[in-house]
Parts: sequence; structure tokens; C-alpha cells
Amino acid sequence: MAFVIYSEEDGVFIGECMGLGFWSKLDPVDQDCAVTFPSVDEAEAFMAGWDGGRPAGATLVPVIPDQANGFASIEACMRAGLPEWITCESETSNSRPI
Repeated sequence: MAFVIYSEEDGVFIGECMGLGFWSKLDPVDQDCAVTFPSVDEAEAFMAGWDGGRPAGATLVPVIPDQANGFASIEACMRAGLPEWITCESETSNSRPI
């Protein structure tokens, strides 16, 4: 079991690159998986390093990672009760049957 960071406002925390954080509801940068943390303490320590610390309303959701290097796919996040996010490979409403 691992943990993902989730915010109702921003979505699932996807990860960080070059000091920028990416969230599923803001800009998932076409990523189909999210970073996980092996423990609550490690997730809390990670957020403590952000400017302003842990975002208001952020929660830690237990998830079972199903990708290489401990990442959790969109499907794994959905199994944990989190909302789906869209990537370039996602089936959209325009391609789904009526």
C-alpha cells in the first residue's frame, strides 16, 4: 500500500518536474499515472518542502501502485475512489457511443 496526494480543488498530484508541481485537474501534462509515497510520513515530508507547505484540503489516499517505480495508473487511482483524469490517449465523450 502506498499513498497519493489528493485535493478536491486540484485533483491528484501527478508529480513534479523542474520544480513545478502537476495536478490532474490543472495540468496533468498527459501523464497517465501519479507519483506515490510509501508512507504518510514521506508524503507529509514531501509537502512540507513546498512553498506554503501542505495545501489546504490536501488528503492522502491509500492506493495500490500498479506501474513501474511505484507509480499508480489512472485506473489504480480510480479503484482507490479518486476521479479519472484525461490524457491524449483517453476515450472522450466525442468518441463514446451515444
